[in-house]
Amino acid sequence: MARIGITNVGKYQGGNNGGYFTLSDDGDSATVRFLYNQPDGSDIDFFLVHEVEIDGKRRYVSCNAVDEDGNMHTDDCPLCKSGNKPKEKLFLQLVDENDLNTVKVWERGSKFVAKIVTYLNKFGDLSSIPIEIVRRGKKGDTSTQYEFLPGAPDGRNLKDFAQRQEIEGTIVIKASKQDMINMLNNNYSANSNNTQQNEQPAYTNNYAPRTNRGSRTTSTDIF
Repeated sequence: MARIGITNVGKYQGGNNGGYFTLSDDGDSATVRFLYNQPDGSDIDFFLVHEVEIDGKRRYVSCNAVDEDGNMHTDDCPLCKSGNKPKEKLFLQLVDENDLNTVKVWERGSKFVAKIVTYLNKFGDLSSIPIEIVRRGKKGDTSTQYEFLPGAPDGRNLKDFAQRQEIEGTIVIKASKQDMINMLNNNYSANSNNTQQNEQPAYTNNYAPRTNRGSRTTSTDIF
């Protein structure tokens, strides 16, 4: 089990940024709906993962050291025992207001959890509000921040949008101990009949960002 609660953020290790949904340059923006509706964040896709090269590509693999109570047992995870340190990763599933039938994933590190918690505390059901995300930082700038411009709740909920996908088994490989041993021995392929087939999901990545439309007077949060 590598899905972890957002209350455990920072308990294991921080992660890096990236993912399928991107805002490429300063001022790029998109209005989205985050596909989560549990005020306590229990449905947030937050995982403890290892990075492993498989078939020539870097892939995420669920850490087997975490039990259902969030405790670590590194002896249960061959990747941990090999010295491959796990990372906390947030996979935010969302839909763009311009394409409500396509789920996209915004991959964030653990530091972004606090920002999502802010909105969970304020709104509860994140799918009930459109949020415009504006990038503040040029391409390649490691200090880039994201400004959130929340709209008003409009009565919509999760039933009005495309359904979330299972992250584990698609973006994140769910591996047995033997699978992990095979990975360490370079004897694992995502395309072969392993303990579980793992394929990259058919998430779209053809988002064309809108250009900066200037300043706005509405209340904002900058992360």
